[in-house]
Amino acid sequence: QEKEGVLVTTAPIVVNEFENIGFELTAIVNNIAASGGEPVAVIVSAILPDKILESVVQRLSGEMERACHNLNLQIAGGNTQITKAVKVPVLNVTILGKKEKNLHKNFHTYEAGQDILLTKWAGMGGTIVLSKKEQERLEKRLPSYIVENGIALEKELSVLPESRIAMETGALGMHDVSRGGIFSALWELAEKGNVGIEVDLKKIPIRQETIEICEILGVNPYELYGAGAMLMVSDKGNQLLHELEKQQIPAAIIGKITEENGKVILNGEETRYLDRPKNDSLEPWLREEN
Repeated sequence: QEKEGVLVTTAPIVVNEFENIGFELTAIVNNIAASGGEPVAVIVSAILPDKILESVVQRLSGEMERACHNLNLQIAGGNTQITKAVKVPVLNVTILGKKEKNLHKNFHTYEAGQDILLTKWAGMGGTIVLSKKEQERLEKRLPSYIVENGIALEKELSVLPESRIAMETGALGMHDVSRGGIFSALWELAEKGNVGIEVDLKKIPIRQETIEICEILGVNPYELYGAGAMLMVSDKGNQLLHELEKQQIPAAIIGKITEENGKVILNGEETRYLDRPKNDSLEPWLREEN
């Protein structure tokens, strides 16, 4: 439409398990939501192993169509290449979104004193992945319901509902939590806005399932893959919090924008500063063994 602009995001999906296609696609769509937009269509370029079975290709196509239907996305095109260069299917996904041009022209322009909110919980995406990948190991030490609750978080992976509420309530910026977890996302939010932040660690919402799973597997929950959670900045933090709660979306005010450029995390009497996220922020537990 005349008053709308186009948003584009792109990322690969390495298909080691068919069930993860919907999970990965939702995490990519969350990039559009973080910019205050609505996803519309997806273009898929598939790179397939040369010995792939036709039945596998059909299932791959079916899982992608199902995932797009759940996200109200139209498959607008793409292409397929068969090659010896890959051992598993790789889907290069480009998502097209739309956003009203005049809506929040100064998006991601922050000032000291504005509230920082987090929706849902830190480490959501990683909790889902670990609960699935390490289910047998975890259930030897944890009640099965804890692991099942971790897997069930996948139903709340999309951040589109809170993005819509935030835009209607006048949020000044958003940032979806992804690789590197909430600590990485906070650092990136501050860098994007060229501001400082002060966050209270104890106010960051986190599920008990995440804490227990991370303790067993030796993972820092605040650096755990965080897809499903959204950081928001607002000068009407309590109002935004109220609107989110009205729609039964958990959220909390966790800190504020500051005049200084420091990225400060408070934990009781202790003060620490966030480090620049590593270039390779893919957590070791997500790597595929050779």
